[in-house]
Amino acid sequence: MKEIEFKNISNLSKPEIFTNKNVNLVNNLGWESFTKTGLPPNPETSELWKYTNFHNLGNTKFFLPQKKSFDPNDNSGVFSSKNFQTIYIVDGFYDPEISNFSDNVIVEKSNELNKLESLSKNFGEIAKINENEMIAMNSAFMLDPIFISIDDSKEEMNLNIVILTTDNANNISSFPRLFIQVNSKSQTNIVESYFNLSKNRNNLVVPVIEYLLEKEANVCHKRMQMDSGNSFFFQFDRVMQKEMSKFISTSFSLSGLLSRYDIHSDLSGINSECNFHGLYITNKNQLQENEISITHSVEKCSSDQMFKGILAGKSKAVFSGKVLVKQDAQKTRAFQKDLNFLLSKDCEVDTKPSLEIYADDVECSHGATAGNMDKNMLFYLQSRGINNDDAMSMLIRGFAQEIIDEFEDDEIIEFLENSIDKSIPSLEIQGIM
Repeated sequence: MKEIEFKNISNLSKPEIFTNKNVNLVNNLGWESFTKTGLPPNPETSELWKYTNFHNLGNTKFFLPQKKSFDPNDNSGVFSSKNFQTIYIVDGFYDPEISNFSDNVIVEKSNELNKLESLSKNFGEIAKINENEMIAMNSAFMLDPIFISIDDSKEEMNLNIVILTTDNANNISSFPRLFIQVNSKSQTNIVESYFNLSKNRNNLVVPVIEYLLEKEANVCHKRMQMDSGNSFFFQFDRVMQKEMSKFISTSFSLSGLLSRYDIHSDLSGINSECNFHGLYITNKNQLQENEISITHSVEKCSSDQMFKGILAGKSKAVFSGKVLVKQDAQKTRAFQKDLNFLLSKDCEVDTKPSLEIYADDVECSHGATAGNMDKNMLFYLQSRGINNDDAMSMLIRGFAQEIIDEFEDDEIIEFLENSIDKSIPSLEIQGIM
């Protein structure tokens, strides 16, 4: 296995050459950019990484993974459902042997592009290499990028993209890279499922997914990050929406040691719509960052952001929500809300919702709150014969349930509710009573 140590960039060597010229160009530009800047921050991106400490990441040795087999039937902790077609990416490599999907979904590896050759021209245009150091890192070290096209179909389609980090003997670094085109008038439910099956390793996972929504495409996007609590995880979803398209997203995160969820949509087509909602849970010394942004480029578009955080122990969280309304984006509707539930006197949340508006005919608002356990509500439950631990669990579940219900699918909801129930006893709740 090839070793990577990011504090010694001069000793790194480029891992891959791609036969597709467009993919290879992105790979070369990513390598050039990352070996020049290294890990964040640099003067141009210092604000983006204001609360992030890369010291531990820079001092950790990683290894590029090798392909290995995986049996989904042997891992009950990984969400799967017969109601969903499934694409498996194991340690950064696409696994066609265990993936299962219909003829309405086309999946091709970048070195074997045939039907999806035209999509490679857009590769790296939605998730731009020069945007930040981690997207450049992904572009430089990606090993097996894949292209996915979802055909227009009268029937609603369910697709589960499972991205796994397996239990390895060493700390591994994987860089999943996907380009997904959702064709005109498609009705698609897409689940991004991230599972870290390694209990004691400080793995690095940097996924980048580019979404291209054609005219009137409708995507119901769900995301689950189920981490063991020890990994470095930086995810970047980039969405380009054309006329009358919808991207309705709900996210759930059980955080790693250092996690960042960074999603942006460009509403470039008239009457397009985008919602970003999410829930995360942090504990101990974990840091969860959410960089949630939407650009209104044209008129008559709408967006909504709402994130909820549950923080315990000495954990920290960052919510940076941004809406940019360009001059031509008249009749925009955009709303932001960030709500945080603090279960310890030592946890901390930094929240920065922001609106940048250059149009005058808009309806926009934003707001943020952070609060502790409601003592009166806790006392009320205890006065009804409910013990302290069960009462606190009920209040935590009640705060989370609004977002969980947005996942809509009964199997996913049950999976997430069970995950929350398992995590609550381990939360370090202290000093709030």
